[in-house]
Amino acid sequence: MAQSTLVRIVLLNPSPGAPARAGGSESPAVASLARLGAEVGIEAVHTASEAGAHALGHEVDLIVADTGVAAAEVEALLERMRDEGPPVVVVMDADDPEAALDWFRRGASDCVAAGAASEALPAAALDLIRRHRTNRERQTAERRIASLRRYTKNIIQNIHSALLVVDGACRITYANSTAEELLGEPPGSLLGQEATRFFAGEAAADQPLLRTLEKGERFRGAEAWVARADGERVPVAIFCGPMRDDAGQELGAVAILQDQSETRRLQRQLFQSEKMASIGQLAAGVAHEINNPAGFIDANLFQMEEYVADLRRLWRRARALESAARSALEAGPTGAEALRTELAALRAEADEVDADFVLEDLGKAIRESREGSERIRHIVQDLRTFARPDARERVWADVNQCVDSTANIVWSLMKHAVELEKDYGELPALLSHPGQLKQVFMNLLMNAYQAVAAKVGDSGALGRIRIATAVEGADLVVTIQDEGIGIANDDLARIFDPFFTTREVGTGTGLGLSTAFHLVQAQGGRIEAESREGEGSTFRVVFPQTPPDPSAR
Repeated sequence: MAQSTLVRIVLLNPSPGAPARAGGSESPAVASLARLGAEVGIEAVHTASEAGAHALGHEVDLIVADTGVAAAEVEALLERMRDEGPPVVVVMDADDPEAALDWFRRGASDCVAAGAASEALPAAALDLIRRHRTNRERQTAERRIASLRRYTKNIIQNIHSALLVVDGACRITYANSTAEELLGEPPGSLLGQEATRFFAGEAAADQPLLRTLEKGERFRGAEAWVARADGERVPVAIFCGPMRDDAGQELGAVAILQDQSETRRLQRQLFQSEKMASIGQLAAGVAHEINNPAGFIDANLFQMEEYVADLRRLWRRARALESAARSALEAGPTGAEALRTELAALRAEADEVDADFVLEDLGKAIRESREGSERIRHIVQDLRTFARPDARERVWADVNQCVDSTANIVWSLMKHAVELEKDYGELPALLSHPGQLKQVFMNLLMNAYQAVAAKVGDSGALGRIRIATAVEGADLVVTIQDEGIGIANDDLARIFDPFFTTREVGTGTGLGLSTAFHLVQAQGGRIEAESREGEGSTFRVVFPQTPPDPSAR
């Protein structure tokens, strides 16, 4: 018997004091079982309870109830071993088929007559032990498999990501509870549905699941929108790959969907904070820009108040002249003298007030005040537009307007150190988030200004910043070039890393270029940077005219 461990057999002998066999000779069961070899360990017990305790407390392979054991003891043993425990062989005094059938009915695995025990018992024992061990191993494997299934199911059901398994036709064959919650579907209702219906807002060629099924592509963190049962659209990151059998045949695909709503919210908060930080840096310059027109509007209003008082004086004289003229007409020739007196007074008043100058200067003051008011309105409007959070969906944006309004905001800060050149080309509208575009241009222009200011210092000289926009092939390109201090070669590869900055501690967060990089990347574009230390830097923001996957971000 090829077993790697000791075979354990419990032998239920007659109770102490009872002869092992008539005439006191050794039980044939003992002699027969001894023929199985040294690898077999036999433990003799005298009661059914002892046999049961051994069988359930140890890995016992077989129980043999020897002759002479009371029938009640054997029955109790068989009852205890009915649902669990090793097989039981009953050794009978004689070959009695009816008695054997009765023991089988009671749960015995085999019956052997004492006279044939020497030959039949070892063979029966080996067969039962093999079957019992096979069955025990199978049960152990089944329990292990069931445990692993429960363990795996617990993991799958409790992970914070939606799990979908689809077949070759993109029908859902498995979905965890998180997927049901994410897609707004009742428990169990996703099975059999086509997964594509939840990505209805995207072209089939852009759906990662379909591309995985059709081309075997793998996706890590692809962005998309899924449509819930209640109509709400949720941003998700998709991780998916094909499933194959042992022969390499395609079975379908598995996809993990991670809800990005909270991530998007935090990103918007970060971008909004960056905007507010930029506005904070510009506050002094913007206040100065608003203060200038506000100052001359105030001065003009004061002057206009004096002009209005002078015009009231003339108006009073004009009314007096009107009254004198009416009286003169009524009095006839005698009223002419009074009329001449009033005319002279009006002329003297007009000369004193300098009515022609007042009227001309009043019109000029009104025009200047309107221009100053319009200037303030534009500054405030640009600030409000810049600070306003973006909508979740992309819109068609005028890139030139985004660049120019941002440059107008920054100009209030940089004009004492920068000569700004603008060269805007004819650009098509870009499907994008305008607020994010302005944030990108703000960060690049602020960096350019700081580089120029660091170079010119307090010399009074002006450095140059050039802004240009153009269409290059299938791309829309915005170039911001400065004549500042430039970037060291060792630093150039790290400028887009979060929190990397070459400025002094406390003067920068190191998030400006990193934020710009990720905003451009999220809209399907890229930023290219070139620099010569001591000469200046050039940043090119490149967008494809048709951004990929516009609904996915």
